[in-house]
Amino acid sequence: MKNILGLFAFSLLAVSCSKPISAEELKNLNGYWEISEVKTADGDTKEFQSNNNVDFFELNDLKGTRTKVVPQFDGKNQTNGIKEQFTVLDSANATYLKYATDYAKWTEKVDKITKDELVIINQNDIKYTYKRFTPIVVNE
Repeated sequence: MKNILGLFAFSLLAVSCSKPISAEELKNLNGYWEISEVKTADGDTKEFQSNNNVDFFELNDLKGTRTKVVPQFDGKNQTNGIKEQFTVLDSANATYLKYATDYAKWTEKVDKITKDELVIINQNDIKYTYKRFTPIVVNE
């Protein structure tokens, strides 16, 4: 019985430590983000020094889009034109991005967001850490 009560107390503490992202914090999602680290559920970690692709998030109220872009040396971006639509959901003391495309539906948890860092955990418990993208412009 003590073990059950202990497990219940631990579970309650773990859930209560997680909280939804505030509307003010969520505004930080807007803009360009590049992956800096990926950590798998079994603890393997891969760090990225630079990326060819960047995610562009555009959020308006609780709806938004995510587009993969390829930064160019002139400061412009190329895209394949595909925008993944998402809605923001607050549920179970956390904030989620719920995606729906013609091909798939999935949900990702926003674990942390600041002006310079974004952490998202997908349904396979893979943690993606992003940093704010700063374009490199080469003058002609």
